[in-house]
Amino acid sequence: MNKKLISFMLAGFFILSSSTSIFANSVIRESQKEIMLAKGVTYKNVYSFTESGIQNINLVYVDLDNPDIKLDLLFNKDGFSKTQKVSDMVKNDSLNKDNGDILAAINGDFFSMSSPAFSLGPMVKDGKVLSNPHYQINKYSSFLVDKDKNVFFSYLKPDVSITDITKNTQLPIAAVNKPSTYYGNIVMYTSEYFKNSPGANDTYYDLCEVVVVDDVVTDIRYGQPSIEIPDNGYVLLAAGNNGITLRDSFSLGDELKLNSTFSLDYENNIDLALGGGSLILKDGEIYPPTQKVSGKSQRSAVGLTYDNQLILFTTDGRLPNVIGMQEEDVANYMKSLGCKDAMLFDGGGSTDLIVKDTIVNTLVGGAERRIVDSLAIKSTGEKDEFDSIEAFIDKDFGYVDERFKLTVNTFDSDLDPLNIPVENIDFSVSGIDGTFDKNVFTPTSSGEGIIHVEYEGEDVSIPITIVGKSNTDPNLVDELGEKGINIAFLSDMNKVNTLLDNLIHIKYRQDIEKNADNLLLLSNSNAAFEEKLNKPYYNFNGSYSSQVVDNNLIINLNSSNGGFFKSEGQWDFFRNSLDTTLDNIFIVLNSKESLKIKDEAYEFKRTLHEASKDKNVYVVYRGNDFNQTVEDNVRFISIPDYKDVYKNDFLNDYRYLLINIDGTDIEYTYRKLFN
Repeated sequence: MNKKLISFMLAGFFILSSSTSIFANSVIRESQKEIMLAKGVTYKNVYSFTESGIQNINLVYVDLDNPDIKLDLLFNKDGFSKTQKVSDMVKNDSLNKDNGDILAAINGDFFSMSSPAFSLGPMVKDGKVLSNPHYQINKYSSFLVDKDKNVFFSYLKPDVSITDITKNTQLPIAAVNKPSTYYGNIVMYTSEYFKNSPGANDTYYDLCEVVVVDDVVTDIRYGQPSIEIPDNGYVLLAAGNNGITLRDSFSLGDELKLNSTFSLDYENNIDLALGGGSLILKDGEIYPPTQKVSGKSQRSAVGLTYDNQLILFTTDGRLPNVIGMQEEDVANYMKSLGCKDAMLFDGGGSTDLIVKDTIVNTLVGGAERRIVDSLAIKSTGEKDEFDSIEAFIDKDFGYVDERFKLTVNTFDSDLDPLNIPVENIDFSVSGIDGTFDKNVFTPTSSGEGIIHVEYEGEDVSIPITIVGKSNTDPNLVDELGEKGINIAFLSDMNKVNTLLDNLIHIKYRQDIEKNADNLLLLSNSNAAFEEKLNKPYYNFNGSYSSQVVDNNLIINLNSSNGGFFKSEGQWDFFRNSLDTTLDNIFIVLNSKESLKIKDEAYEFKRTLHEASKDKNVYVVYRGNDFNQTVEDNVRFISIPDYKDVYKNDFLNDYRYLLINIDGTDIEYTYRKLFN
């Protein structure tokens, strides 16, 4: 049986109606990409570009019933008193192959940006308590996993104490791995937080440190220098009156027991814990936020489904034209995924989701924030021989000489991931030409191609569409033919300051009336110029519209404010207009502003390319000069506003666009006023 995996990617982005979309406004482009990371672990990206903006959601689904999947807590190996990027946490942890392969990691708890830093909520790793819950019991929720990999979400009590079993006494502890101002409170430090204890100095000369190894007091140090904190123990410390209390409460050889909410409230010991923000979903019901970060922002969260799947979640936000989410939005979305319980992690600039060593969410400012901890998903299964391959491409439409990145995953027969070097993978392409630099493809010709990814007889085929660009157009001629009709295009004529301007305007009108059957005006606002025209004309200023001129479809689009999407219904209108029986489509862009969102420009070009397979498509826009770009059968023609004409060469600079249409045969020229 062939177990080859084919990566899931919707190559042709599909449009959802408002009744099937989570958005109130029209969806311009929506895509979903799904990738198997290991047996029981899947990454999914849900991208929606709507009239409200962009919503980019990343999800990791984890089957908690899979024995080869482990949840782990990551932090700075040099001590989490120092913050660290999630990518560096992943990189450093991956150096120890016995820890398993990290499939994904997400940022965790809120934290203090002080020095030293500390987690606001709890931290437990492999059953060892590294930080106690927040002192406000019902404000910050916690994520808990017990020894049997059962997952809980709860608001915890911060209580921590030490029982001296030998003396049958108990001493309250203010915090675990959270620094105390002036060492006034009794706190516990472990080697995961500091490698060495603070030690007494001239300021804190009365600092007491009780060293505990394997739950036994091995040293009581009062006013002494720093000491290395044991890996299999901890140090209790305080100064002032509490330092004296600490010194007098214990004796060498005393057997101690740490009491915390984890050991007191859960019969089956907690193996992993980390803090976060609000509990947002409980038993399938929306839970009122107890800790809010106002506004639609980037968010990170974790949820548990009814069928025992863990879901890691991030959404982008706080970026231009990106929607973001409020706490309630995340709660509703997690519920729609089938979660019964969910909570927020730290969001905003801390939002960070790594999948297979790649940051998949969009970082604000383009850089990772240094944080205290993160939650990792690991594969711990024994590796077998290679069995199957999966591959996908970052985009399946683009241009000659553009770079396309391929991601390849390899698996054994149990679907455990194998780290086969990309240099050992074979890449080739058919249908078009191109070169490969490892897993990066650069096409050198246009057309419909297939990229082939192969390893040891197993292969994946990925379709790709490549468009060629040229500034040379055989349809651009010096003189037009006499058959068919001529249509003239003029850009904004609204600059009349001198007698010469008036004379030139008269010349424009005379020449157009002589040579054109119709005149199309791009954003003209000169009423006096229009009133004196004796030819049929169409003013495409303002909102989107369309007009049939001599059996040719003219579509007027408005990109003012930097995008089509900012005009409600414009994208639906545009797509519906392209569904025409007419052979020639002319698209007029009446604003000088370009499409500022690259995703919208990408979708515009892609949509035009599809339409041009059986139609002539011309895009006429207001630019700074007369020039043209040909993209396969789509032509982009720029004409300047009257005020932007150079006028350095009087006889050659005054021109307009004149197009001759004879059925499906089209030619055009930049006709000079003064020959």
